[in-house]
Amino acid sequence: MPSKPTEPTAPATPTAQNPERRLLRFGLRAMFTFFALFLLLRLFVAEPFTIPTGSMKSTILEGDAVVVNKLPYAIRSPQTIPFTNISIPHFQLGGFGELERGDVVVFDPPGAMAAAGERYVKRCVAVAGDTVQLRGGRVWVNGSEVPPNPNDPLQNPAAADTLSARRAPVDSARANRYFGSQQQAMILPYEGYEITLDSANIAQWKSLIQSEGVSVEFRNSIVFLGGLPATRYTFRRNYFMALGDNSVNSFDSRFFGPIPYDHLVGQAWFIYWSGNENGEIRWSRIGSCVE
Repeated sequence: MPSKPTEPTAPATPTAQNPERRLLRFGLRAMFTFFALFLLLRLFVAEPFTIPTGSMKSTILEGDAVVVNKLPYAIRSPQTIPFTNISIPHFQLGGFGELERGDVVVFDPPGAMAAAGERYVKRCVAVAGDTVQLRGGRVWVNGSEVPPNPNDPLQNPAAADTLSARRAPVDSARANRYFGSQQQAMILPYEGYEITLDSANIAQWKSLIQSEGVSVEFRNSIVFLGGLPATRYTFRRNYFMALGDNSVNSFDSRFFGPIPYDHLVGQAWFIYWSGNENGEIRWSRIGSCVE
């Protein structure tokens, strides 16, 4: 009697033969997933920053490391390939909040400083549409000095020393041209805000208009915008102003002028690490919120 043919046995799968290979693949997947989640969180939600200067004393000290919340003002895709300077197409969506006076913010500085890759942390003192003025080297917003006068009886006496340190005047001759030669009150530009241009104020507005991609020339007592004569200009962006809490040692809007909203990176959230120049850990600062 002929024997029945036997079914060929399927070879054992590599996974069954090599459990360590299956474990390796699982580990690689886990590492890739963790890295992708970390990168997404860093790009869109929160990012750590180390503070190298004392411009925000005593709110933030040199050696503090803060977490910056990126969600309040705008959600942006990266403008460069991560960890490189290679530019890529990017997009921007509205954030989950609004910029308010008093927020401690991280931003890309305006003008040529942004190209250097520097980022600043300062306190927002005026938002788009506010009236700002430089009086005696000090900043006034909507008719009130910023920060307030510590000698005002309405102020908290315990905070007087801190406020006094934050009120150091700036040399008016070095102040940004936005304030004008006479330091008159000015509206902080916003999208749709229209100004009149003439020989008296073109120097004051020139850098802001140019930052919006419009060339500015002044020839034969005539203002030319984009090569065409013009007497008015309508702004395309919203702007804010920011000052350092340590006014004596702060390079801020008093010197480089208003900052476009689209330069905002996020809001300083909390201090996750702090160490002084001697390498000693400042335990009392770790975990404290930035206010």
